[in-house]
Amino acid sequence: MVEPVDQELIRDAFLYVQPLVETRRQHGIHNARFGPDNALTAFRRLLDDTVRTVPSPNSDTLYTVFGYTLADGPLVVVFPEVERDRYYVLPFYDAFTNVYASYGTRTGRFEPGPHLLVGPGYDGEAPDGMPVIQSPTERGAMLGRFLVYGPDDLPTIHAIQDSMSVTTLTDWKAGKRGITYTETGDQPWPERGSAVPDVKNDPAEFWRAVDEMMPGTPVPDRDRDHFDRFIPLGLTRDGFTEPTDPAVRDALYQATLDGWQFLTDMGADQSKAEALGVHFLHKNGWDWSAVGGDPDNTGVRDYGTDYILRAWVNLLYYGMLPPEEALYPTSFYDEQRVRMDGAAHSYSLTIDTSDLPNHSNGFWSVTMYDLDGYLVPNKQDRFKLSSHSELTPDQDGNITITVSHDEPADKKVNWLPAPATQFYLMFRAYLPVAAVVDGTYPFPIIRRSA
Repeated sequence: MVEPVDQELIRDAFLYVQPLVETRRQHGIHNARFGPDNALTAFRRLLDDTVRTVPSPNSDTLYTVFGYTLADGPLVVVFPEVERDRYYVLPFYDAFTNVYASYGTRTGRFEPGPHLLVGPGYDGEAPDGMPVIQSPTERGAMLGRFLVYGPDDLPTIHAIQDSMSVTTLTDWKAGKRGITYTETGDQPWPERGSAVPDVKNDPAEFWRAVDEMMPGTPVPDRDRDHFDRFIPLGLTRDGFTEPTDPAVRDALYQATLDGWQFLTDMGADQSKAEALGVHFLHKNGWDWSAVGGDPDNTGVRDYGTDYILRAWVNLLYYGMLPPEEALYPTSFYDEQRVRMDGAAHSYSLTIDTSDLPNHSNGFWSVTMYDLDGYLVPNKQDRFKLSSHSELTPDQDGNITITVSHDEPADKKVNWLPAPATQFYLMFRAYLPVAAVVDGTYPFPIIRRSA
């Protein structure tokens, strides 16, 4: 019998299964708001200030996504034909949120046409010689991104989205094609309930989600000794059974609430995360996490046994890409290490166009967020500036961005509107150069200009 005071074991159990619960929660949100599992959802509009579903949303790409459940058999996923000079990525995530396959610009895997997505242990035949993608778990997701050059480019991306499909193998053999659901921005946020488990506030819901996820989620061989320590808590490879000992149950449930707070504290105070081995990179006031990557561009990103990092990333950045695919340095401070505040000051940052943070087939963007992590409303509907924006260069050819609440008098200024409150900036680099990945790239200093 595990003593209730064994908090380290209970915390380890929470951290191990947290990605499975987040996968279940994301499936529930998507099912309630957009479409069911095993069906594509095409997001038709660039995200704006009305989107308040996930923190730090990007306004650079359109998403085409689906969550999948392979318990009833394989799916046929039709990949699109995309012009080679347009950035895109089609990453597949297992229930632990590892990227186990990826297609697109970085990996050079341009494979339009049907692919067979199968679950663990599947040994059937693929029809018509289809390439096979084998998911390590029965549940997972594909979160595809396509670069949009601007509003006039949306019809091109919509056509790409329309060329994709997800269909059960049975329907595919019968000549049918799966339905694609579209997101237009007018769907209400789902009410909490059975479809969207309140796993952060109700420990019983958290562990019910674990029980649902475990049967289709094989525990990797490397994890088995670590995982089997949790059997006295009621957690096995077959699911979760609530402990009969009330003291153990109460300790487990309290530790679940404490676990969420533990991860939140790590997000708010990087020193807590760094003390536990989560490595951050810092340069010129910008900070970003050094998440285990895919340096050989194989299309695989696995957290290995770094369960703390995996859980922390899933709290803040569900669906995060490998660092070689994209990195998102963030800054809350100006060069004087004072929190940026649009009511108090204006700011500027200069991007050296001779030393860009991205490879030529990638891109960069600087995006504005309020302290809740959402895009900031403004009359211009301008939420970011990027390498694809119409920017006015300096005399030396570099790009200076002005960040302020009030519009500059000079209309040629590259203006990024700020709220009349504190805010933060995110500098995205898609297909970053090696100096960004290793932390040596000189990101632009944010200078107080007024």
